[in-house]
Amino acid sequence: MKRKREILIGVALILITLVVLGWMSGYYLSPQACVEDSLRGLYFSPAEKIDEVQIGDRYYYLYANDHQYALHGARKTAGIFYVTTGGSTHNDYADADEAFQIDGLSDGKNQLFVIHRSQPEIMKVEIDPGKNRPVIVFDQWEHDFSIKVQQLENSEEATWVGTYRAYDAQGNLVEKRIYP
Repeated sequence: MKRKREILIGVALILITLVVLGWMSGYYLSPQACVEDSLRGLYFSPAEKIDEVQIGDRYYYLYANDHQYALHGARKTAGIFYVTTGGSTHNDYADADEAFQIDGLSDGKNQLFVIHRSQPEIMKVEIDPGKNRPVIVFDQWEHDFSIKVQQLENSEEATWVGTYRAYDAQGNLVEKRIYP
C-alpha cells in the first residue's frame, strides 16, 4: 500500500510540475486564459470581452474598455494547450473623428477585420477588396464593433486594400474610403 501511495504522489508531483512549467512557458489550458494573460502583459485591463470567433484550431477575441480595444488570437497546440498568435491594440478609438475605424490582424492562416463605428447611424460597412474577391459585409454590431474572418490560402493574400463604404439604415452612403 505504501508503494502505491508513493507512486501516486510522484505522478501527481510530475503533473503539477508540468502544468506549472507549461503555464510559465506560455501554454494554457483555455484559449481565453491565454489571450487574457497576453492582454495583462500589455497592461490592457480592465476590459470587457466583446466578441469571440473560432476557426478550426484558432480562436480570436475582441476586448474593449472605455478608450482602447484589442484583437488577439490563440491556437491549439500539443492537443490540449493553447498559445498566443499575437494581435493588435488600438488606443483612443472613442475620440476618432471618422465615421468608422478599421483594424485587424493576419496570422498567415486567417485575416481578421474589425470595424468600430463612431456614428451610431451607420448600420452597414462594406469592404470591396477588388481582384474578383467577395465583398465583406459588416452588419452585426456588438458595442459598436463588428468582426469578420477571412480564411487565407496563403499569407500573401492578406491585404487591407480596397474600397470601404459605410451606409445608414436607409441605405444612404455615409462615408467612402479607398485604401491603395
